Amino acid sequence: SLGRRRHPLSSSLPTRREGERAAVCRNGLLQAPRVSQCFEMSVQSAPPKLGKEANETEDMKTLKAENEALQAKVQALGKKVSNLQWQLALARSTKKSATMMAISGTRHTRARLSSFHRDDGSGDALSLQSDDHDMLSREELSDVMKLTFDNTTVDDVKHSVLDNNLKLPMKAETFLQKLKVDPDMGIPEAEVEARKSQYGSNVIPVEDQTPLWELMLEALKDPTLIFLCFAAVVSLIIGVFVEQDPMGWLEGTAILTAVFVVVMVGSVNDYQKESQFRALNAKKDDMMVYVLRDGQKKTMSCHELVVGDIVLLSGGDIVSCDGYVVGRNDLAISEKMLTGEPVLKKKGEYKFDGDKVGQTPTIFGGTFVQEGEGRMLVVAVGGNTYQGLMEEKMKEDEEEKSVLQQKLDNMTTLITKVGAMAGGLTVAVLLVRFAMAFAQGQCCKEHWDHSIHHLEYLRFLVVGVTVFVVAVPEGLPLAVTIALAFSVKKMMDDQNLVRHLSACETMGSATTICSDKTGTLTTGKMTVVKVWSGGDSRPDIPGTLSSLAPELQKLLAEAMVVNTSFKSDVEWDQATAQVVKYAGNDTECAMLLLANRLLLSQGSLDKDPYRAIRAQFPLEDPERVNISFSSDRKRMSTLVRKPDGKYTLFTKGASEIVLGLCVKVRLPDGSEAPLDAGLQQKLGSEIEKFSDEGLRTLSVAYREFDTKPDAEAEEQLEQGLTLVALLGLEDPVRDEVPEAIRTCKRAGIVVRMVTGDNPRTAAAIAKKCGILGDDDDYIIMTGPEFREKVLDENDEIIMEEFNKIWPMLRVLARSSPLDKLTLVTGIQQSRIGVPQTVAVTGDGTNDAPALKKADVGFAMGIQGTDVAKNASDVIIMDDNFVSIVAAVKWGRCVYDNICKFLQFQLTVNITACSLACVGAAILTESPLNAIQMLWVNLIMDSFASLALATEDPTAALLTRKPYPRDQAVLSQTMVRNMVLHSTWQLLVLSALIFGLGDVCEGHGDVCTGKVYVDYYGSIKSGRPGAFDMDGVEGACPAVAERAADFCSEAHKGGGGKSQHYTMVFNVFVLMQIFNEINARKIHNELNVFDGVLKNKIFLIIVIGTLVTQIALVEIPGLNTAFGCTHLTQDQWMACLLLGASVIPLNVLFHLVPPSLFPAGGGGIPDDDDEDEEEEGSGKKDE
Repeated sequence: SLGRRRHPLSSSLPTRREGERAAVCRNGLLQAPRVSQCFEMSVQSAPPKLGKEANETEDMKTLKAENEALQAKVQALGKKVSNLQWQLALARSTKKSATMMAISGTRHTRARLSSFHRDDGSGDALSLQSDDHDMLSREELSDVMKLTFDNTTVDDVKHSVLDNNLKLPMKAETFLQKLKVDPDMGIPEAEVEARKSQYGSNVIPVEDQTPLWELMLEALKDPTLIFLCFAAVVSLIIGVFVEQDPMGWLEGTAILTAVFVVVMVGSVNDYQKESQFRALNAKKDDMMVYVLRDGQKKTMSCHELVVGDIVLLSGGDIVSCDGYVVGRNDLAISEKMLTGEPVLKKKGEYKFDGDKVGQTPTIFGGTFVQEGEGRMLVVAVGGNTYQGLMEEKMKEDEEEKSVLQQKLDNMTTLITKVGAMAGGLTVAVLLVRFAMAFAQGQCCKEHWDHSIHHLEYLRFLVVGVTVFVVAVPEGLPLAVTIALAFSVKKMMDDQNLVRHLSACETMGSATTICSDKTGTLTTGKMTVVKVWSGGDSRPDIPGTLSSLAPELQKLLAEAMVVNTSFKSDVEWDQATAQVVKYAGNDTECAMLLLANRLLLSQGSLDKDPYRAIRAQFPLEDPERVNISFSSDRKRMSTLVRKPDGKYTLFTKGASEIVLGLCVKVRLPDGSEAPLDAGLQQKLGSEIEKFSDEGLRTLSVAYREFDTKPDAEAEEQLEQGLTLVALLGLEDPVRDEVPEAIRTCKRAGIVVRMVTGDNPRTAAAIAKKCGILGDDDDYIIMTGPEFREKVLDENDEIIMEEFNKIWPMLRVLARSSPLDKLTLVTGIQQSRIGVPQTVAVTGDGTNDAPALKKADVGFAMGIQGTDVAKNASDVIIMDDNFVSIVAAVKWGRCVYDNICKFLQFQLTVNITACSLACVGAAILTESPLNAIQMLWVNLIMDSFASLALATEDPTAALLTRKPYPRDQAVLSQTMVRNMVLHSTWQLLVLSALIFGLGDVCEGHGDVCTGKVYVDYYGSIKSGRPGAFDMDGVEGACPAVAERAADFCSEAHKGGGGKSQHYTMVFNVFVLMQIFNEINARKIHNELNVFDGVLKNKIFLIIVIGTLVTQIALVEIPGLNTAFGCTHLTQDQWMACLLLGASVIPLNVLFHLVPPSLFPAGGGGIPDDDDEDEEEEGSGKKDE
């Protein structure tokens, strides 16, 4: 309002502010508001002490004396007010009349105190409520902030805000009256606790971290783990209580142990990641703010603010609560962190500029004071602020399962059903055979012996449960957990902090990335990329600058440095030529960086040589006059005194505006020339060229005066300028982004840019990034156009219209966070083409709904607000798009690693389940005992999950299309590999079981008596005697001749451990170990050894498993526990050759076309498509 801004320490010359101070101070000092106002204005007007010998004018001495007198009077009045408050508290215990008498000394003071304190016989907490029914509630204050935030157009403000149905106040005076606040005094300290009790503290409530036991309980709700627990309990009951086997507890305990490991790994990882995220948020500084209380300016923590406080704001401050501006101000607020819009918002009572809202009165927590000074009345704190309410809303949304997890759940359900059917069928076959054996009077089935046949009957149930357990991939949950936990840790190296584990693999299926521009695709730092000076503009800045005379270079540097705010600062690493830090206005920082280049090229040895110019023209210089930038003027000027005694005015601003004030131009040789029509036309075309390239143009000019001009005549002061340079600025695209975009295209991922820039700038940046090509027919659309076409009157998506737009849409300009949410929701709901998996980036509080809605939400770690981070799945620590591409690579790696283990695990399960079914149906028991099955199906598979789930990503992952959402988790190639390998393994194992082992009399592994059946080799059969003796003449003695334990031994594996069954077990395990190498490739790659030496974990586990298997067979005592016995060297060689046979056969299997096999295993079909079409686009709204 004063037309120019002054630093508080530069007010040595008389100004209009000093005139206002004099008017206030002359008008008596009896009223507290005037005392405070006079005192504050006097302090701000006081000149600095430049030293002990500084000269003081008579006016300054008088002003100093006035200040000292004012301070003394304010202190005296403060003591008087405190005394009156004490009297008031004493009078509360008697009656109201005493209170009124106690404060009758000063009329204004009495009115003030009575407005804050009521005689209701209660404490301070009620003093703000009793008899003050007109005071606003915290809900009403929150409604005010939400109303002003949601309504930003002129029509909305007039009809929904100023004339709102809730009858909420929209004037500063009304707020002050209803909140009982004096803008010149603030609130008294005595009321802080009462206001805190009524309106809350300025701390957004943080939910307690979920305890570890709750995370474990949540993990146990997984269907697979529930089934495993059930199977373990059944196994324990049968093994311990039914069979009463000394080792009967082992299998059930082992299953429960595996479940415990899965639950612990997943829960601890989630707990650690949440702790890490909370620690990241805890690093926020506890900001200090300036507050007016009891008429005194105080510094305190932002957490101590309460509703009613008067906060003093100035450039560079971060607003920590919601408020309403009071009094005159020149605040310009950046709401980018809240809305994503880079435009500065002027603050004051509502003011309309045609069809635009020129200024608004509300200031929101989390925003940044870019420039200006002013006062703010606090109206909402903590969880009642707009940001706090948004964060609370995000907590209400429930998390959905990831794409892969849904597929795995579906597949596990299918396998469980198949396993149950196989187990039931096996029990049925055994019962039928059991009954037929009695009917035919087979050996040991001549009559019922309760001590033998009852136990055999119950053993059939154990066999059925074993088949059931073997069918389920017990190691799958552990493999998924290990793969996710491993990738999460590794992704931190790629600047990805994963908050939700499922986001890792979901990102691998991403088909669309909706990305912000500023700070993600670009550096987030404004930079001068082109310069026109003296009629010349070259492609590179050094070329243009080097053509200028040294005198002109120095002038340009001075013009850019002097005419910038001292709050703008830049640190530049001269050695690496990299910007270390920007502070303040980005545009001014870019000009300071260019000035650095100029000064360094002239031989300056300082790291930041522009500081020398600032020191030459200090902010405290009484001769310095600043004419601040405004949206109306679109320019800024600074008048300084040169060392030669002359004065120079430096001006910068919008190109067309400043050029209209110029009459001359500096030429490259340093001379001046008139700005004629030819030069003006050339400059006009140059400005258009800059704009076509998406550059923001600024003009830099100056004017010299022999004597100090009239600083009050601003318009005349800025006439007759001389143009120095035309600058083209942009937020440059990160160097690595174009290649990252090309990588996304090769990977089948469409990148869509969502930005608040105008369409021309957005298109230029999109082309530089590679999102758009020169000849592309893709769509560029603005947010208003987009909303008009795809939303109906109820803001519901019109899918028919949306489907016409989104496939070709690449750039959404002038967009709002609501547009981003609409785009994400519509793409997810669309049913044209392949079902989409959408990732989205965001940094503002208003981006939270889109981040939550997306399949994967990426929040920015540097620029992102807490609300955005809390709503996200992944936090990009460096705000770089390349980190998102790295997340895609890791996501695909996780998906592939889980599929690798799945291919391995299901091959084992098919073989083991088939072996258990066939063995039980034919031999009446499984060839592998419980502890052997435990080793194969739980322990070994668990280690295999660690080996296969820890493969690092390769560049090849980003050369293929993403997995569609509805694609089955088992590809045709994987099904082919599983079927062929399990078939080969069953053939080999069947040959070993039924083709080896002579049926004979004897003990141990040697036939010492009669040989009834001579099979291949010379070892004794390990099969059950009941099977070997069936149909063999003379093998079954007569009932009278049988030993007492003959029938009970006949149903055991040859009386105990045998080399025969040890070979069966050994070959089975060795086949799985070598097949683990084959399982590393799931995309029909021929060379399974490619990259195997790079994964040390894989090598350690494979070698360790092989060594352990040797120990289980050969170490006495240990082999007994596992039902094994020592093998000869020849037997070991045979086992190794049969086990390794799976590798060369894998090459032959590649000759079989995968198309002959079906895909399967838990694809996600479009459920209830008809219902979805009827319900429309609103079905998935959260």
